[in-house]
Amino acid sequence: MVKPIFVNSVKNSLFLTVIMSSLLSIIPFQNAKATAAFSRQTGEPCAACHMQAYGPWLTQLGQKFKLDGYVAGNANTLPDIINPLSAEVIASYTNTNVGVPGGTYYANEMGQSGRNNNVMNDWSAIYYTGRVASKIGSYLQLNIAPQTSHSLSLAMADIRYADHSKIAGSDVTYGITVNNAPTMSDFWMSTPAWMYPYTNSSATIKPAATPWLNALMAGANTAGATAYTMINNHFYLEAGGYTSQARNMAKADGVWANGSLAASPQGGLIDGGAPYWRMFLQHTVGPHTMMVGTYGLMAKVIPQYQSGYGSNSYQEYNVDSNYSYMLNADHMLMASFRYTRDNMQMNSSVQQQFADNLNNNLDTVMLMGMWTYKQTYNMTLAWNKMSGTTDATLYNLDPGKGQPVNSITGSANGSPNTNSFMLGGDYIPFGKGTSNLDPYLNLRFSLQYWAYTQFNGASSNYDGNGRNASGNNTLYFSTNFMF
Repeated sequence: MVKPIFVNSVKNSLFLTVIMSSLLSIIPFQNAKATAAFSRQTGEPCAACHMQAYGPWLTQLGQKFKLDGYVAGNANTLPDIINPLSAEVIASYTNTNVGVPGGTYYANEMGQSGRNNNVMNDWSAIYYTGRVASKIGSYLQLNIAPQTSHSLSLAMADIRYADHSKIAGSDVTYGITVNNAPTMSDFWMSTPAWMYPYTNSSATIKPAATPWLNALMAGANTAGATAYTMINNHFYLEAGGYTSQARNMAKADGVWANGSLAASPQGGLIDGGAPYWRMFLQHTVGPHTMMVGTYGLMAKVIPQYQSGYGSNSYQEYNVDSNYSYMLNADHMLMASFRYTRDNMQMNSSVQQQFADNLNNNLDTVMLMGMWTYKQTYNMTLAWNKMSGTTDATLYNLDPGKGQPVNSITGSANGSPNTNSFMLGGDYIPFGKGTSNLDPYLNLRFSLQYWAYTQFNGASSNYDGNGRNASGNNTLYFSTNFMF
């Protein structure tokens, strides 16, 4: 008999208790002198810390600000009770090449998604960001998403302590971060937390497979702590661990959905602690900046949150690289690369008939090029390719329910292979320090077009019901307003 897990194992609870005790001990319940808008805290325009004058892509100054724990600056322009807070609203329009049945993307008391041409408030957010104490800072994001069954959720949390030292003539920055998502602590665009495009449509069909770290982040049901160090602004090393939240904590954070938090068939509940690592080398010569690195996570996972069948074993390894070239004050070019390897041992899933194979793998490659003009106009071209082991059951299940999809979201031949191209453009009118409104608001207009040449294992009739990969080609326009 399948039994839902309501309380995790003792070792999981102990691990989580240590993490959350640290978290609660530094949350600024009173007397905090933090500011929400980093621009107000530092006295610098958004463009000083963010490429394209609006996050999350960081300049070298922005990277240092994050490494130092969000504490730099003392240019507060608002009363302390207001400074820690800011808000964001994201509204969008999505057109899919071939429509889908109504209610495919969401259906609740607020209504349901249409067959096509969906206009919606993807989500809104309230932030608490900035300095808490002299060496402690925070980045807290509470999301409001009307389309989901739980509209309030702690989407991102990063509370960190940082300091500096000099060892054997080397400048060393070191710190500890408590956060709720692997790669949340990072600052490169090749990691899932900060990957361009910064906003994706919530009203479009997604591939059946996704890298495991992406699935964990989509569920937002993890908590972890890592220690990091940067040496001479060249070598970065970070290590720590993550675990899944217990049911009551996940409910309080708004990320519990009746036990089915998995964002993909590979998802599930982390059993105990999952070690995470991040390492990279970076170097700047004149207008050129280059980074080469690696990161990953490994864990025992209880699939679909069902106990009594043991666990799966997942390992994800990433190799990534970023390169930027400042042609002059107005023009900047950037290129990014990431290769991801997921190894999955599916012992528990096979027992529960959630998968056919005891061993599966998934390889993902991403290439992206970007041109930015005057920190205002941006054009991006990206290529994403997934390929992996064929598993007829794994890639044709409804996540969290263990029931066959037999619809537009599943793979008729059991293959996860998907190939897509994305062309994007952004316009950011503010954030350059040319307006008195810059410390108080920012705005981004984004347009994306996603084109699929292969989807869930085929170019045509991938779902067995006549839908082609090109039917999921998507035009997405969004407005992101921060104030």
